[in-house]
Amino acid sequence: MPVAERPPLPREHGAWGILLVPFATAIGVAGRWNWPVTLLLVSVLAFYVARTSWLKRQWRWVAGLLTLSVAAALPLVVAWKMWWLPVFAVVALPVAVRPTGRSTGGQLAGAVGLTLTAPAAWYVATGRLDGMAAGLWGANAAYFAGGVLYVRMHLEAARRLPGARTVNVAYHAVLTGFVLALGIAGVISWGVAAAFAPAVVRALIGSWRLGPELRLKRLGWTEVAHSVVFSGLLAWALRT
Repeated sequence: MPVAERPPLPREHGAWGILLVPFATAIGVAGRWNWPVTLLLVSVLAFYVARTSWLKRQWRWVAGLLTLSVAAALPLVVAWKMWWLPVFAVVALPVAVRPTGRSTGGQLAGAVGLTLTAPAAWYVATGRLDGMAAGLWGANAAYFAGGVLYVRMHLEAARRLPGARTVNVAYHAVLTGFVLALGIAGVISWGVAAAFAPAVVRALIGSWRLGPELRLKRLGWTEVAHSVVFSGLLAWALRT
């Protein structure tokens, strides 16, 4: 099989946001950018593109990109003693080697796996694997899982398939109740709770105005804008 001149890039454009927005959020909360963070970003991007090469059986690109990913991550483990980084790779590997597919479960699992960039970035930026790392992962996983269900609702409405609206509304209702309960219990600040508000409002309005017409590009850019707003609000709340 001939080797492509450049590696095949992932075509799931929303997945780029799920990968990078949590990373940026964690760095925003940490308030620092250093050489370890740069090396981690190179390693993450190389690993992510290698996944697409793997799925397309472009073996030379797989070997080259994985070599780059390991080479960027190796100093973090050996020189900076960040021993937990291989654990992140092991946890992400089962999601990485399987096609995302069109099933709801597969896409939700992909979102949870991609948002591992949040605790990984926090760990590398600060040297700590603590409650903040877990909180960043949980918040981003909860937000982007909702985004997956919201987009699926629009896609299935365009194909006149029932059920997605109910799942989307139910998920965001449960998410709202859970976030409010954490706020009342003092587990999270009201600023963190408020970071979810635009997404919840978007999900409810979107389900009410749902129709068979699908403007995919507009939907994609709207989701990017919402994820940036969420990231900014969450970072601001966790830094204050």
